[in-house]
Amino acid sequence: LSSGINAEYGILGNGMNLSSSLLIEEEDRGEYTPLFAKHFISEGIGHDHVTVCVGERVATWLTTLPKPITQQNPESAANDDELKIAWRYKRKMQTRFSNSYDLSHHRTPDETKSILILPRSSSCSEIISFLEKIVQDNADNVVRVVLDRPVFPVIDEAAFNRFHYLLKQVCAKKNVVTLCIYPTKLFSDSLQFHIHQHFNYSFAVESLPRNDKSVYKEYHGILHLRKIDNMCSFTMPTYDMTDRFFKIKRKKFVIEKMFLPPDLSETVSRSSSSGGGCGTSNNNLDF
Repeated sequence: LSSGINAEYGILGNGMNLSSSLLIEEEDRGEYTPLFAKHFISEGIGHDHVTVCVGERVATWLTTLPKPITQQNPESAANDDELKIAWRYKRKMQTRFSNSYDLSHHRTPDETKSILILPRSSSCSEIISFLEKIVQDNADNVVRVVLDRPVFPVIDEAAFNRFHYLLKQVCAKKNVVTLCIYPTKLFSDSLQFHIHQHFNYSFAVESLPRNDKSVYKEYHGILHLRKIDNMCSFTMPTYDMTDRFFKIKRKKFVIEKMFLPPDLSETVSRSSSSGGGCGTSNNNLDF
């Protein structure tokens, strides 16, 4: 399944598997974390999936869900028929794993009225019972579950782990995909260790300050990959766990690796006297 962001397809191992769960960790202000949840919810609407949201902020998110970019008009499609180069790949190029979204346009209330919302004040047992009923009633459809800090602040770590074990049992059904958001930076060391055991995928979202003089000025934040389960193979996973940088455009959510350019400033120089081996001259060599 798609999380709603095309750039995440390769990072999560060719999309999210059914009965899998994703943990998004808020590193600081949580400025960009809601965007991942909004794309996830909007993608479910586009595929007519059953979407369940739990949390205080989800009601606000539903008013600003990004709208998918419409397909090209018939005139441009007719012009594509006249292409003579690589026509065999034309059908393959038109297929997409997920929709692309325009952040400047939002879905209408009629499109979001089918989303089921459970208030944050509900207890852990009420959340589990509600999700079990939804999964049983929609056995023939995919159920997307979005949890925004369902158990926070954490008072009892044992009760916290018990809730997520029950949640994992519910989400083990073949038609359930879960996205959960927590500010794990506020958790204890033992809780940070245990929470990753409850999810198949996990990454932290860190926002970057907007500074024109910074080397990160083109990016809005960093994705710190924590965990990616290998759910479809018996072999050892070989995923690239290096950090990614993301930048948000109006019609595109870009996630990519960043390669720093070499430092070619005037302060970078070498002294032949400290090199040892290429002569005895005392002249300074600048490269």
